[in-house]
Amino acid sequence: MTSKKVWASGLVGFLVGAGAMFAVTVVVDDDPKVSVQPESATKTDMPETREGLIVAWTAELEKAGKEKPDGWEMLTTGEIRGRYLSQYFINAPDAEDIDPDMVVQRD
Repeated sequence: MTSKKVWASGLVGFLVGAGAMFAVTVVVDDDPKVSVQPESATKTDMPETREGLIVAWTAELEKAGKEKPDGWEMLTTGEIRGRYLSQYFINAPDAEDIDPDMVVQRD
């Protein structure tokens, strides 16, 4: 073979390879797959209205054997949310209450 034929076959091979690579990249879907959580998992248990927060806060206070403080009506919605969350976490069970065997005794 002459050098021109060698160069021509190399060029044709290169172009065929480049064309094949282009065709593969066009066909392949590179978009990331997005998973969607079930609707129930995306909803939060946190009440969003003032009335809902008051009801939830009252329920948490009743679990602890407490009552709403005097003048609670003057609290802002944010303050009620904060007090509800605080009481909710205070009422949360300890690890020992959930599973006594899970508590690690340290010396």
